[in-house]
Amino acid sequence: MGCLSGCLVCAEGAGLINPHKPNYPRSLPVISLLLGSSLWGVLWLPLRYFNVAGLHGAWLILAIYLLLALPAGWWSWKRRGELRRHHWTLIGLLVFGGWTNVAFMLALVHGEVVRILLLFYLSPVWAIFAARIFLREAVGWRGALAAALAVGGSALVVSHGQGFSVSDLSTNDLLSISSGFAFALSNVVLRADEALGDMHRATSVWWGCVLLALPFVWFQPWPSLSPMQYPYLLGFSWLWIAGATLAIQYGVARMPVSVSAVIMPFEVIVGALSAWCLAGEKPGLLEVLGGVLILSAALLQITRSQQHPVSLGGVDMEKGGLQ
Repeated sequence: MGCLSGCLVCAEGAGLINPHKPNYPRSLPVISLLLGSSLWGVLWLPLRYFNVAGLHGAWLILAIYLLLALPAGWWSWKRRGELRRHHWTLIGLLVFGGWTNVAFMLALVHGEVVRILLLFYLSPVWAIFAARIFLREAVGWRGALAAALAVGGSALVVSHGQGFSVSDLSTNDLLSISSGFAFALSNVVLRADEALGDMHRATSVWWGCVLLALPFVWFQPWPSLSPMQYPYLLGFSWLWIAGATLAIQYGVARMPVSVSAVIMPFEVIVGALSAWCLAGEKPGLLEVLGGVLILSAALLQITRSQQHPVSLGGVDMEKGGLQ
């Protein structure tokens, strides 16, 4: 995730997907996926910790992804010959993948955790329309039903059942929705170019995060992080963010999509429980119902076929026809 909330990696491109011939303990992919989902679900906690410690929103995002982008950029530069004929893909991932992470993290710093996670989970539904417009893929009855469920669910989440109005959308809501929409466009970009290597994709997204975070830092206080916090920041970037991404990639690449798609919403459950216990956020009955509708729509869309799974930023999506 969320979201999206992380790095954009395609497991299929590395040739990892082979659910029919496992050569590893069967429990490891499940444990890995649960671990990765849990880390994304409680991502709000370290983000708010660093925000309070003096490294605010956009500055934090800039620092996190700069620590990832510099070594990854060096790696990609040494293999720049592999980037020929992929310029538009790199630009698309830089813009859409970068905005996915920047907008999602900015929303998590100050927004309601469950609300942000659920609105981001509209991304599989946005992918229906993006694929229809750009790839001319059929919507089908599943796509139409998923869209209806998602619209109804998001209206309940945003309005608390009091009647939906655009004025009910906060800045954090708009950031989360735009993050999910950018995520869907990233998925379209990946489908249009399957030849680009995974590390090059991730590098492009990470540099996109760095560049897109830059304009926002001018509107936030100058960092005042204590030098004692720098090791924590380094560990958060290289272990938490990169580790969660690798855990999701490992799990998704080694199990059927029908299984991983059911496990992925565990991120929302972990986020809801952690926000309830640690931040005092208690969703109402209508918000819970809206969340069920959104996750049902996402599950319906994600499991539309069993071919060519792709893991994008903590959310399991698929390539192929949207039937």
